[in-house]
Amino acid sequence: MNWTIGFIGAGVMADVLIAGLLEEGVLTRDRIQASDPSPARAAAVQERLGVAVGTDNKAVATSVDLLVLAVKPQSLGAVLRQLSGVIPAETVVLSIVAGASLRVLRGGLRHKRVVRCMPNLPCRIRRGMTVWHAPADVSAPDRERVRAVLGVMGEEIAVGDETQVDRATAVSGSGPAIVGEFVKAFLEAATYIGESRAVAQETVLATLLGTAEMIRRAADEGVHVAQLIDEVTSPGGTTSRSLQVLKRGAFHATVTDAVEAAYIRTQELGASLEDQLADFIVDEDAAPGQ
Repeated sequence: MNWTIGFIGAGVMADVLIAGLLEEGVLTRDRIQASDPSPARAAAVQERLGVAVGTDNKAVATSVDLLVLAVKPQSLGAVLRQLSGVIPAETVVLSIVAGASLRVLRGGLRHKRVVRCMPNLPCRIRRGMTVWHAPADVSAPDRERVRAVLGVMGEEIAVGDETQVDRATAVSGSGPAIVGEFVKAFLEAATYIGESRAVAQETVLATLLGTAEMIRRAADEGVHVAQLIDEVTSPGGTTSRSLQVLKRGAFHATVTDAVEAAYIRTQELGASLEDQLADFIVDEDAAPGQ
């Protein structure tokens, strides 16, 4: 690969991406650099991963082909002000900042070629899901670069509408916590009826992983999950009895409410960022870029 990548922020997600890019052979160490406000963090990442890491955001932003914004939402305002108008027009910016809209990013950076994405927690073990959106200003070759970068964290899906990234924040972004709560409840239920903690750990996780894979394979063949549930549910049997309890407890409605709450909060966070930066961001049409 003859392109370069830089990271603004050398935290967990940047760490995961850099390690993945190196391990997958997407880029060599000399084509990766990063910056972080903490000299200690910068030094630690440089020593461990062998890439150049400093504390100068502008130096990184002005010298790479693909720039990844990997900062916390509360730090975004300061970073936008620092980098506004300095990023070369041909550079593509990839943002993993939760809630930050393209309007905020493009208007704050004065730069049009911005891609927005939402990775999730399993990306840390490279089994994640990242949903991303690139506007028309981003060329096909640049989209392939973005795809190559996100692919080192697991699966990725490009969507044609930015609002789908907000929805992904609620579904795949918050999803690991929702699934985690379900697993926790399942483990507690298993021990409640007498399974040992060690056996419960194995049976619950194996059931979860095996069922997920079975659902995925069935979906590839056009089989809906409801059909699989029917296959394991005998009239008057144990599964039928347990499913009735879930229905009485409004299980489906509760999950829907949880996901909807996450989606609403995502929109609130995005609106809050826009309000905070209202005096700074410019209209997207005024942002330079190709």
